[in-house]
Amino acid sequence: MLFQQNAISSEAPAKAIQTRIRFHRAILVMLMIAGITLLLSLYVYQVSVNYAIRMQIEAKKLEYAREQRLLAAKLQMLGETNNIEAMVRRARASGYGPPSPSQIRYVREDDGSVFVQSDLIPTITARR
Repeated sequence: MLFQQNAISSEAPAKAIQTRIRFHRAILVMLMIAGITLLLSLYVYQVSVNYAIRMQIEAKKLEYAREQRLLAAKLQMLGETNNIEAMVRRARASGYGPPSPSQIRYVREDDGSVFVQSDLIPTITARR
């Protein structure tokens, strides 16, 4: 009977060691799962940040292209309005232009008399 007690008592420490090993394995597995979860969450976070920044860049590119189209249209309109022939046509349509000979008035400095162009030619010839 003494032999059986020793055999039973020798199994208890072996079971305790196996239980400790299983506990340590379970803790190691939990730590590995936590580490892998942490790494994957960091990866997903970085990918989502990159995606958000890429979408912002695409939005800025679209806005830039729209602004370029608006600028091109405004530059074309500016070029058309600064065209000399178009400016002359608009000025003449508004009533501006070279004066007619009847609109020109000449004033003599010495006596202050006023001449129009039709009166000026006989006056100049008379003075000669």
